[in-house]
Amino acid sequence: MSFLVPKNQKQVFQKDIIIKRDVEMIGIINKRGRLTESVGFDSLDMSESKKEMFLMKIALRTSMQNDFDEELGKVNYCMTQRGDRKFISIPAPNNNIILAVIKNDSDHKKLINNIIQTLNSDQFVDILFKGGGH
Repeated sequence: MSFLVPKNQKQVFQKDIIIKRDVEMIGIINKRGRLTESVGFDSLDMSESKKEMFLMKIALRTSMQNDFDEELGKVNYCMTQRGDRKFISIPAPNNNIILAVIKNDSDHKKLINNIIQTLNSDQFVDILFKGGGH
């Protein structure tokens, strides 16, 4: 299956400054809550059905937050801290979401800024996804 994906989303995975040892995983979640591509190791240590629900929850939350953009402004990112990890979701073009899973003691602000700067590019590339790409 082939999708037109902003080149900047693909570049999120390729920037050396983003992929560091504190980053466990970075992935793209589509509007249906499917992880379409990821790098790093699978830090979502749960059953496939629970993982599917977790990713759908992120997509639904992002979609629902968009309903308040006119009144409150656009969401830059959301972060949840669970145990020894931070789960960061960043809205991306084409109703996609960047999900980053990092260690608790990592500098999440620097990572978020690097991802957002990368997403601010307007170039597009055609990416072939095979079986989820991870």
